[in-house]
Amino acid sequence: MGNLFHKVFEVDTSTSQDALWKIISSTQNVTEFWHGTKWIKHLGGVRYRIRFAFPAKGIVDFIYDEDRKTAKEIYVKGPFKGEKTLSISQHNNKSMVRVEWNVRFTFPYSMFTAKMCDHMSLGTSNAINRIITAASNL
Repeated sequence: MGNLFHKVFEVDTSTSQDALWKIISSTQNVTEFWHGTKWIKHLGGVRYRIRFAFPAKGIVDFIYDEDRKTAKEIYVKGPFKGEKTLSISQHNNKSMVRVEWNVRFTFPYSMFTAKMCDHMSLGTSNAINRIITAASNL
């Protein structure tokens, strides 16, 4: 496994794609639903500086594709580098929320890869549930 975190989360919901997209397509909503992110500061274009809930900062590019209902976060500097892709699809009259992590931890966080992976897995599951609940109430 090394210092890599690659995991896919998929949750089916009766919540509409439009309601889900309204939440995930806004960078301002990240801290409300992803509690591992404490704050976000816009640097220009798609680039942001973020502060994680643990004592670390990073640089992230947020890229939104409305046609594909995909929100991509490209972590270019910080405790890990790589991508998180959150997407919404429709099948069998249900929406599916899908989150795929593909990141590599940097030193010193790479020394705690197993713990970081467990923490990020739990945080991702909780974030998906918060997104679905909020979208259901729109």
